Amino acid sequence: MAEHDVMDTLRSMLQLKEDVEDLKAIAQQVKDPVTLGLLIAVLVEERKKTNRLLEMILDEIRRLRVQEEKEVTDLSEADEKIIQLVQEMGMVSAEDVRKALGYKGLNGASARLNNLYKMGILKKVRKGRKVYFTLA
Repeated sequence: MAEHDVMDTLRSMLQLKEDVEDLKAIAQQVKDPVTLGLLIAVLVEERKKTNRLLEMILDEIRRLRVQEEKEVTDLSEADEKIIQLVQEMGMVSAEDVRKALGYKGLNGASARLNNLYKMGILKKVRKGRKVYFTLA
């Protein structure tokens, strides 16, 4: 069965009701292992697309929540300094923040950066083993 036929079968599967008879009919059509492999490959690609779409929706929900929180809460002086540092440098690590704010260790800087990330103000960028933060 060609990939085009598999796509048609998949489309028909999505349009069918979820009852046992429909599933039995589909099972009769896809007994060929190659067809099953193609069908699985198509389903995997569709799932990836769905996951990307869901991630985009989740990011938008987070962004909207952050906008709400920004309207309600003011940032601390330290958080404002971090944002200013990110604006100046473009990208900062916990070590950059530790030095700029005079923290003894990385925990305080990491906590502040992660809080700003959760608020949607910053986004994370991983480069190798190091995590950097930029403006969202």
